[in-house]
Amino acid sequence: MSNRRPNRLHGLSRQRPRTGFTLVELLVAVVLIEIGLLALVSSGASLARQLTTTRARFAAINTAANRLQQLGATPCATTNGTSSGAPGIAERWSASVQPNGTRELRDSVTFVAMGSMHSVVLRTRLTC
Repeated sequence: MSNRRPNRLHGLSRQRPRTGFTLVELLVAVVLIEIGLLALVSSGASLARQLTTTRARFAAINTAANRLQQLGATPCATTNGTSSGAPGIAERWSASVQPNGTRELRDSVTFVAMGSMHSVVLRTRLTC
């Protein structure tokens, strides 16, 4: 009798549970993180564009509101005019006396924001 142990194949011995991640799992995780980061950057850029347009619109509304206040403080008469204040902003206003004893005041401000033209129109009526 020999004291030899039977030969076992290395692959058939008891295997320990695997720990860690495979290369494919790591690549999938990295791709998903990159997609999320790109979405965040894209939404940040979109918000910056919207903020720029909102600021320009707010300036145009303030310009129109100031003009209507100036026109409302003047005597009842029909008048109109244009103005170009800041670069990229053009303003047209009018005040017309209506037959029922009221004035219709109108101000239109056109401005450029993010390469496209936008406009704001404010109207009001005042008694003479």
